[in-house]
Amino acid sequence: MKKLLIIKDLEQLKSISDPFRMKLLGMLAKEAKTGQMLADELDIPRAKVHYHINQLVKNNIITVSHTLEKKSILQKFYQPVAEFIVPDLSILNYRNEEDDFAPHVFKIKTSPYQINALLKDIETLSAEKPLVSNDEHSEFLINVIELNNKMNEEGD
Repeated sequence: MKKLLIIKDLEQLKSISDPFRMKLLGMLAKEAKTGQMLADELDIPRAKVHYHINQLVKNNIITVSHTLEKKSILQKFYQPVAEFIVPDLSILNYRNEEDDFAPHVFKIKTSPYQINALLKDIETLSAEKPLVSNDEHSEFLINVIELNNKMNEEGD
């Protein structure tokens, strides 16, 4: 399972914006389950669960983690493709070619613990497969720390 899935497609975003699918995703995040297991837990028809599972699979939000043959029936166990699923902010900022305005700015409140966890994840990911130079990476980390400090000062 990947650590992070960034949704860059509106169809993917639509597929997880359904409250029932979010509930299924939350249940699958705890442990891989079959459609029948989910239907039994929710006490609803299996067909309804399978419809929503198929939509999530089609949009690469969940995947088959493993299969198990039981009484000549192949059971598929599903799990999310990533631990964290977040939308890319660019898909939330629709901009017409004629429009002459700056994209929206989002302010995200974080705790020192969250920013430290983010920095640790960034360092881990960049150590695995560097996408930028060391200087660019250091500059980015400094900017994140400064931004976090500024936001914490404004919050006080």
